[in-house]
Amino acid sequence: MFRYASALDKFMIFIACICSFIVGLMQPLTIVVLGLFLKKLQNSKDDDASILDVTLGMILNFVYIGIAALVVSYTSNALWVLSGENQARRIRQMYVHAILRQDMAWFDKAGDGSLNTRLAVDTQMIQDGISEKFGLLVSAIAQFVIGFIVAFAVGWKLAIIMLATMPLMGGVGGLMGYYTTRYTLKSQTAYAEAGSIAEQVFSGIRTVYAFSLQNRFSDLYNIKLKNAKEIGVRRGIIFGVGMGVFMFLLFATYGLAFWYGAKLVMSGEMIGPMVMVVFFAMIMGAMALLQLPPNFAAITTASGAAYKIFETIERIPDIDADSIEGIQPPKIVGDIEFKDVQFTYPTRPDVPILKCLNLKIRSGQTVAFVGPSGSGKSTSVQLLQRFYDPINGQVLLDGHNLKSYNVAWLRTQIGVVSQEPVLFNMTIGQNLTMGANKEVSKEEMVEACKKANCHSFISELPQGYNTLVGEHGGMLSGGQKQRIAIARAILKNPSILLLDEATSALDTQSERLVQKALDAATANRTTIVIAHRLSTIRNADLIVVMKQGDLIEQGTHNELLALGGIYSELVSKQQIATTQVGTTDEDIDEELLLKQETLALKKDQEAQNEMGTFLEKTKSTALSRISTNISIDAYELKLRNEKANKKAVMKQSAPVRRVVDMMRPEWHLLALGVCGSALSGAVFPCFALVFSRTISTLTFDGNIAPGPFQGANLYAFLFVVIGVGAFFGFAGQNVFFELAGERFTERFRGMIFRSMIRQEIGFYDNPENSLGALTSRLAIDSKNVNEMVTKTWGDVAQIIVTAITGLAIAFSQTWTLTLIICCMTPFIMGATAYESKIHRGFEDKTKKANEQSGEVAGEAIKEIRTVAALNKQSYFEDKYFKATERPHKLAQRKALTSSIGYGLQQAITQFTYAVAFYAGIRLMVDNKIDFLQMFTATLTIMLTSQEVGRASVFTATFAKAKFSAISALEILDRVPAIDPELEGIEPASSQVSGDISFENITFRYPARPDISIFNGEFNLKGKAGQTIALVGPSGCGKSTTIGMLQRWYDPVSGTVRFDDTNVKNYSLGNLRGHMALVGQEPVLFDMTIGENIRFGVDDSKPITQVMVEDACRAANIHTFISGLPLGYDTRVGDKGSQLSGGQKQRIAIARALIRKPRLLLLDEATSALDSESEKLVQAAIDNILEEGGRTTITIAHRLSTIQGADLICVVKDGRVAEQGTHWELLKLNGAYSALVHQQSLNSN
Repeated sequence: MFRYASALDKFMIFIACICSFIVGLMQPLTIVVLGLFLKKLQNSKDDDASILDVTLGMILNFVYIGIAALVVSYTSNALWVLSGENQARRIRQMYVHAILRQDMAWFDKAGDGSLNTRLAVDTQMIQDGISEKFGLLVSAIAQFVIGFIVAFAVGWKLAIIMLATMPLMGGVGGLMGYYTTRYTLKSQTAYAEAGSIAEQVFSGIRTVYAFSLQNRFSDLYNIKLKNAKEIGVRRGIIFGVGMGVFMFLLFATYGLAFWYGAKLVMSGEMIGPMVMVVFFAMIMGAMALLQLPPNFAAITTASGAAYKIFETIERIPDIDADSIEGIQPPKIVGDIEFKDVQFTYPTRPDVPILKCLNLKIRSGQTVAFVGPSGSGKSTSVQLLQRFYDPINGQVLLDGHNLKSYNVAWLRTQIGVVSQEPVLFNMTIGQNLTMGANKEVSKEEMVEACKKANCHSFISELPQGYNTLVGEHGGMLSGGQKQRIAIARAILKNPSILLLDEATSALDTQSERLVQKALDAATANRTTIVIAHRLSTIRNADLIVVMKQGDLIEQGTHNELLALGGIYSELVSKQQIATTQVGTTDEDIDEELLLKQETLALKKDQEAQNEMGTFLEKTKSTALSRISTNISIDAYELKLRNEKANKKAVMKQSAPVRRVVDMMRPEWHLLALGVCGSALSGAVFPCFALVFSRTISTLTFDGNIAPGPFQGANLYAFLFVVIGVGAFFGFAGQNVFFELAGERFTERFRGMIFRSMIRQEIGFYDNPENSLGALTSRLAIDSKNVNEMVTKTWGDVAQIIVTAITGLAIAFSQTWTLTLIICCMTPFIMGATAYESKIHRGFEDKTKKANEQSGEVAGEAIKEIRTVAALNKQSYFEDKYFKATERPHKLAQRKALTSSIGYGLQQAITQFTYAVAFYAGIRLMVDNKIDFLQMFTATLTIMLTSQEVGRASVFTATFAKAKFSAISALEILDRVPAIDPELEGIEPASSQVSGDISFENITFRYPARPDISIFNGEFNLKGKAGQTIALVGPSGCGKSTTIGMLQRWYDPVSGTVRFDDTNVKNYSLGNLRGHMALVGQEPVLFDMTIGENIRFGVDDSKPITQVMVEDACRAANIHTFISGLPLGYDTRVGDKGSQLSGGQKQRIAIARALIRKPRLLLLDEATSALDSESEKLVQAAIDNILEEGGRTTITIAHRLSTIQGADLICVVKDGRVAEQGTHWELLKLNGAYSALVHQQSLNSN
């Protein structure tokens, strides 16, 4: 584990080991000093001068030990943390470097999620194992060894008797630890399953609402919570009873030890002080033994984590982008040849992707690949980039095998624009420079953007090229991202350009602008294009048709049409029926399109600022200096905002009474738990009382054991009595609070989830209510609130009783000495609180700082194909290294500051002993108290102060719980703007016809209140049974109409009617029950196919397998499902990952059909599919439309899919600009006609 330690780290580890060993000696040494003091005191014969001399020597020993403890404790802790942090940072950096150099086959097997987890979690495990935990292990071993050596050296007979009980205690502790760990893991798994359900619901909330699935998912969530509760209850009982038994055995061992010790004293084999030395040395050795397993477990866990990480660090990939080997010719011509290429993906070696591909591409040609998904089109592109190598055959570039080229150099010669262009969370300017192989001037950047038709909209932005694009480019539209990606590729000036589905998901206007940019970009370079929309590649020099890994046809557009084969069939399916259209491409007002684009982006930018993004309002122009650290500044601003919000919340008072009222069903358990806490709180002061009397009796009382229940025998029996009390106290405290906590957590977490899925969609649009934020609040808030009442109540009760009992005992013995010792306890508690506070403060800051560096690495890992294609691994490595500087410096400061508290804790305890014994002896000499009173007061206050010192931990727990309680209750108290539980009219399906209308609609999204989608001029009427198609540019409000019909949102003004009744008058469940939705990205849940389809029907209605199969037949998916080994019981995977896009879409259609809706809503149901999948899905939709009997609203960019609609509405500028049938709108020769012409395959 220490293989990556530097020479300095190794030196620090060596010194830290020595210091840790000395720390382990301190407690046994303290006991020896105390024993020798008592021995000398016993022999002093009441001579005051002799007593003071002995005392002074003992006090100096305590001071020396205290000073030594301060130095070695501080040094060991600081050096372990410093060396561990240095190594961990180095390991993280090497791991990120190693990850980014790996080939894609490795990533396919590893998965980016597990890599991010290893980087975040496993490296922290390694750090834990090579820093403080290792030091604690060394100290524990030293304390164990020295403790037992001292015990056997001083009194081996007594040591053996005590040793006899250790296996029993160890067995109980081991069993308790084993079962607690086992049930904790089970509990975490159960809560993870509940969290998975919540995550699915939040990520697919529109689908959940559309099909009124709130109650079903709430029930499923509660079932998982119930499982977790039952596991937690078992864990609580085992831990509570185990702790009770352990404490009983501990005190019973004390009784046995002193009973036998008394016998040895009576026989003259030992003296009283030495009995105490053996007793404490053995107890300390045993306690050290108990510290070994958790620290050793941390080290073995670290070792296991290190194995995987070090394996990656030392792995040399087959395709190594870090290698300097390979040829790097001064220029590439651009001739490409696939020669007998066979390929299978490493994760699916039995599925051939390319069977024997032979194809030649001449320099400067534009070659288009078409064909269904899985035919090998994108694979060919990835082979060219050397993401993979062929199993057999060769890919040649300018006559040389690709394997002979330097990998990094090769990728600098290739530009890529994909279907989902990846922009990184930085400025537009920074994203553009990512494509360049050299430094570029501002003028070159602007020129590339002009070629890509994106300079105009960038210039209109307030921040120009310094505009932050957001996570995944989320602040930009699809078309804008595509054009920036094209500009990035142009800046690269590649010899080869690869365009993989660069326009498939765009609306017609965006596609038009992007296509012009692509036409400019492909000039004078070899270009390979993959496309589903055949209108975009009809002018290619060569069109290659692929199917199931084989090249089926090749030729020009006209040649392949004349051939009358597969390509010709695909063209006919995408053809739009048209009369002679009176416009040409040149007639389309390009400036108008750009103007609309710019206006839309300006609105998006306003929304970006409104939603609290990271941008400051400046007067920067398009040519402003491009900031290299704006993404980090943005992250810092986000952290400051979070901190400010947290401070505002913390000013509020804790809603303890409200939470207590909510726990009313658990009051009886809480009362029993408080009783147990009170009993356990009295245990250690009572122990101090009995122990001091035992030592006094053994040391100074000649009549040690006159009878069975007198003297030492009585005290031995009282230890057993205390053990019985400890059993009931600790068992009761842990069991009853755990039972109450688990029951409350189940109920409270279910209430929060239910409240969350009751909110309107606008709630989820708020960035503060992101998927991650909501799932975290569910998991953390309920746990913290539970601790507010359960753990906090238990701690408070225990601390109060300990303080009262301890002070009562001490003051009953000697108020003078008690007050003196009490003056020292604030220092002990202060040192504990200081260390705890420093740890908490730095942990929070370090966690946030590590999140920042983790986001940098996570983004690079997630988008590794883009990073590799751009050859920017070193850029992200440097960015990650810089991002780790802050957490590294914070950890260094933590090591130096928190170690002060740790050292002071050890030292002040020794100094307190010195003060207590000096003051006590002085009072003894003055005959104000006797030894018993001194020893009882000192021991009682010391044990009491250690218990009360835990209050600093309690305050931290309470602070977290308060913040979580306020946050959780805000959710529970929030009244949704659109409440699904409000009553309304509920007509039966037979009473609903399906008329819809929008009247004078004004609409703004709640998250963007300053941006109007409709300004009171949107009007639309649809009759029952009609198919109504909505077309228009992105952002014009097409999908908004579906949102208002479903009452995801309500209009600001105007009326949305369903069957001539305002939709607000319906109960939400009934309104949505008459509708069914199929979206562009179908949401399937991680269940079986059959369960997903059954979600289409209300759970109160009967549903048969025949009904499910009929719906699937209508959706053209029954044959496919029947062919699966498990048929309808096949799980679809997370987000339907086990199915293709077309299969998911058809299952979504079946789910909609089984609902038998009066209104069917189709939102871009085929836009992202390949031609083959689109054909099957469109056939299913056509079946639905021909069946009739329902109103259908369909939104589509591919106009070929909606030309048969009864009513086509062109939405533009917040209103319906044109409406009519396909033929009527063509005759108008307006906006719709222009859109048709742009998509027509017959257009030149």
